[in-house]
Amino acid sequence: MFEDEGYATTTVASHEEIVTLMSHVDFDLIVLDDHLSDADSIRVLTDFQRVGLRPVVIVTFNRYPAQDQRARLRDMGVSAVIRKTAHPEMVDIVRHLRAPRPHVCRDDSMT
Repeated sequence: MFEDEGYATTTVASHEEIVTLMSHVDFDLIVLDDHLSDADSIRVLTDFQRVGLRPVVIVTFNRYPAQDQRARLRDMGVSAVIRKTAHPEMVDIVRHLRAPRPHVCRDDSMT
């Protein structure tokens, strides 16, 4: 789906693969499945924080998580939480997160 939109993608299936890949590649955005074969999203995000990585992350779920879990993910820096089946919405979120932001220059001497 993302390649059809022109994005370059890399796919992994396990926490171990993420750790290995993240030590060699700097990703612009990560779409993280909540249930990898060997870890959940909280464990992966905790590992990112431990080594000082702050990637833009979207977490996908089969079912939408409870409010407390969404709050915890937000606190851990997750940019969006979305259902795996919401493909058009996911592409829209990625477009929004990857859109260039206008640079605002503020001159404090003018105030």
